[in-house]
Amino acid sequence: MSLRKNNNNAFTANLYFNGFPVVLNQQRLRQRLREPRITRSDKLDAEVCLADKREPGFITLAEHEDDKPLLLEFSPHGETYTIKIVLRGGYDGARLYIENGNHNLLVSQEQPAEFFSITRVEGTKLSLDDLDAGPVFINLISESSKKPLYRDTTGRMSIFKNVDPNLTGHVAFNNKPAIFVIKVIDKLPVGA
Repeated sequence: MSLRKNNNNAFTANLYFNGFPVVLNQQRLRQRLREPRITRSDKLDAEVCLADKREPGFITLAEHEDDKPLLLEFSPHGETYTIKIVLRGGYDGARLYIENGNHNLLVSQEQPAEFFSITRVEGTKLSLDDLDAGPVFINLISESSKKPLYRDTTGRMSIFKNVDPNLTGHVAFNNKPAIFVIKVIDKLPVGA
C-alpha cells in the first residue's frame, strides 16, 4: 500500500540517531536493570529514575544498537505532525512535547502536543511520498520555536532539545541539528 493512497496520511515509524534507536527513557532504564553485570550504584540510580515522575518521560537513545526502538505514531495537521508513542502501559498514547524553560523533548498525557515538521537535512519539507521509498535522513523541526531538535547529553543519557545546547555563546561551539533516520513501519487506516 502506498502512502499517497492513504487519505489519513498517519503512519507509525521508528527513529534512529547515529545508528541507535530512539527510545523512551523508561525503556532504557528497564533495559539497564536487566543487564547481568549492573553495579549496585547503577541499579539504584535506574530504580530512582524509574520512580521519578519526570525522568522516565524523556525521549533518549537506547544504550545498544540492537535494542528495540520506540514506535511513534505521526498524525498530520496540515503540513505538520503531532507525534505520540505506541507502547503498552502508562505511556501509551502519550504525546511528544517541548518542556517550557529548559526545552527538553518529553512525553506526557497531560501536556498539549507539540507540532513538528519533517524536513530533509538540507531543509526542504518531506512529503509522505518521500517516506514511501524507505529509510530517510531527516530533521524534526519544532513548530513552536521553528527550530530543529538538537542532541545534548547529561551524565546519564542523551536528550533532545529544540535549542542549540551550546552554553558558551561562541559560534565556534554551535552544534549541528540532530539528523535522524526515519523508518516507516505502517500506514494507518483513515480514522485510526
